[in-house]
Amino acid sequence: MYKKLLTGIAILIFGIASFSICFANNGLQDAADGVRNIVGDAENAVEGAARDISNGAKDITSNMEKGANNVGNAIMNSDQNHNYGRTSTNNGYTATRTSTTDNTFMGMNATAWTWLIIGIAAIAIVALVWYYSMQIRSTDYNGRD
Repeated sequence: MYKKLLTGIAILIFGIASFSICFANNGLQDAADGVRNIVGDAENAVEGAARDISNGAKDITSNMEKGANNVGNAIMNSDQNHNYGRTSTNNGYTATRTSTTDNTFMGMNATAWTWLIIGIAAIAIVALVWYYSMQIRSTDYNGRD
């Protein structure tokens, strides 16, 4: 009797397990398909958004390039119209700009002043390095008493 009861329970558990595996497999397949669909839809949405952003950026840069070209062309046309529309009244005379002021300060131009300042700064740096190095050396000698 005990063996028949044990065999019956084993068959019952096997039967329940086999049906539940089938049901679970169908449920898992449906869930996997649902996840794939959701992921695919999300992928399509992200791809579409990226495409729209890319196209928008391309349109913006294209419009900016066209605008810059239009401004450049307008400036060039304005300059050409300005130069071509003018009549020459100088009869071949060319003028050279001359300066009546001397760009010096105390008799030296800017280049001379620059080199003078650099020279003074270099001398000051060398003097400070020498002074501090002698001070450290003096401290070392005085500290050995």
